[in-house]
Amino acid sequence: PFLRWGLKCLPLAVGWFERATICTTLTIHNSNPDSSRLILEESKEVFQSRILTALYEFVRGVPKKVLERRDELALVAVYDDKIAMVEEENKRLRKDNKRLLENVEERDEKIARKNKRLCSILDSVKKTLDD
Repeated sequence: PFLRWGLKCLPLAVGWFERATICTTLTIHNSNPDSSRLILEESKEVFQSRILTALYEFVRGVPKKVLERRDELALVAVYDDKIAMVEEENKRLRKDNKRLLENVEERDEKIARKNKRLCSILDSVKKTLDD
C-alpha cells in the first residue's frame, strides 16, 4: 500500500522501522522460568540492512514520483527567478517613468515661462503700434 500513496508515506515507513527495532529479539516465557525459548534474535546490523533494503525497494518503486517532484522544484525555482527579474524590470521602468514625467513637467514649465515672456513682448509691440 505504501507505493500507492507515493513518497508521502516514506516518513511513515521510517517511523515504523524505528518502532520495530525493539522487536529484533523475541523470547517466549512459560510458567516455568527454566523453559523460556528464544524465538528470534537479530543483530542490529542485520536489522539495519533489512531497513535499508526495504527503503531502497520503496524508493525504487516510485522513481517517477521522485523525478516529477525534483522537476517541480526546479520549475518553481525558475519561476521564482523569472518573477524576481520581472519585478526588478518593473521597478526600473517605474523609476524611468517617474524621471520622464518630471522631465515633461519641467519642459512644460519652461514653455509656459517662454510663452508668458513672448506674450508680454507681443503686448508691448501692440501698445507701441497703437500709439
